Amino acid sequence: MAVDNIHESPRKGKGGLPAYAHNSYSAGYAANKDPRVNGNVGSKMVIDIPPDRHELFLLGEGEKKITFEPETRVPNAAMFTFNKEDHTLGNLLRAKLVKSPHVMFAAYQVPHPLFAVFKLRVQTDGDVSPKEAVVQACRDLVAELQLLDQEFTKEWELKKIAGAGADM
Repeated sequence: MAVDNIHESPRKGKGGLPAYAHNSYSAGYAANKDPRVNGNVGSKMVIDIPPDRHELFLLGEGEKKITFEPETRVPNAAMFTFNKEDHTLGNLLRAKLVKSPHVMFAAYQVPHPLFAVFKLRVQTDGDVSPKEAVVQACRDLVAELQLLDQEFTKEWELKKIAGAGADM
């Protein structure tokens, strides 16, 4: 019997998952219809090919990288949602924020492991706003990573020079 019917799973976000859940695997069933038993006879799973890994981190049209929501239940607190980012940036930001003297609380959460999104919650003492604290933490991280890049490049060049000298 020929495969004549494919039932795809819905591509809308469900259960609080982001609306762009269509970037993940999509599965459905291909079934053979048998009129004698009024239903499917044998079925096989059909899985769409997922996008390339790097495409999961590129923003689509109209997508924002960061959204900001002030917390209404706690003073001087806010929730930041980072789109198309994962634990790497979340943990770096959290670690930098907790070292700040004005930050009372900083934590992040990845709502679902299949989606490159994390939520960062920040509470400050009021001298600095949560937004200012996150911006400063980002600036500090960029400065540290630039220094790391310079040091690595310097050491790499020295290693190449030392290796060339050993060949003589």
